Amino acid sequence: MHALIVLAHPEEHSFSAAMARTAAAALVAGGWTVDLDDLAREGFHAEASRDDLAVVPSDELVQLMYAQEAATATTGYSPAVADQIRRLQAADLLVTVFPFWWFAPPAQMKGWFDRVFANGVGYGHTPYDDGPLKGKRALAAVAIGGDQEMYGPDGRSGDIHALLNPVQHGTFGYAAMDVLSPFLVFEADGHDDAYRAAELARLRERLAGIADEAPIVTAPLKAQ
Repeated sequence: MHALIVLAHPEEHSFSAAMARTAAAALVAGGWTVDLDDLAREGFHAEASRDDLAVVPSDELVQLMYAQEAATATTGYSPAVADQIRRLQAADLLVTVFPFWWFAPPAQMKGWFDRVFANGVGYGHTPYDDGPLKGKRALAAVAIGGDQEMYGPDGRSGDIHALLNPVQHGTFGYAAMDVLSPFLVFEADGHDDAYRAAELARLRERLAGIADEAPIVTAPLKAQ
């Protein structure tokens, strides 16, 4: 079994980075092979554009969704994007590790989805039901600054599971992946090292059984 861990955080000594390294070590200890993809260290930028394509169209307007579909079927992608796609396709388990900033993943994580979950790579013509990534497992590991009450069902900031729906349902679910319940660390920067060490131990314990963990059912948010 092979896992791809994608870390989106600019600081290599951050708690998010510690989560990514802990996840890698835990999976290796469990017999997995692991590819740790530190986007900041690799210089991965967030903006999807025509430059992601191996053959850059000369059209005045490039509709990226259709250009990606054509690139997947024919000419391919620029080296940086092609490398990320190859690493995603090789994985049985995808673990995305990121802080929760302004109610969303950082731009670099969103950009990774935009550029690497390309049309024909991350999804096909029957989203949610089938696609190139069907059967792969996906786990979001998220460091959150606020406390659990703030992000609870009646919290002032909103239910964290609803706030993560664009990732859980709109990205992993759209790609027909087996979506796992997110791993959440609240007050990630508001406690002492003992608290953070305990949360890393909880992550190691979670990943020890990740191969047999049952996926969750995701669904679109309903209007209130």
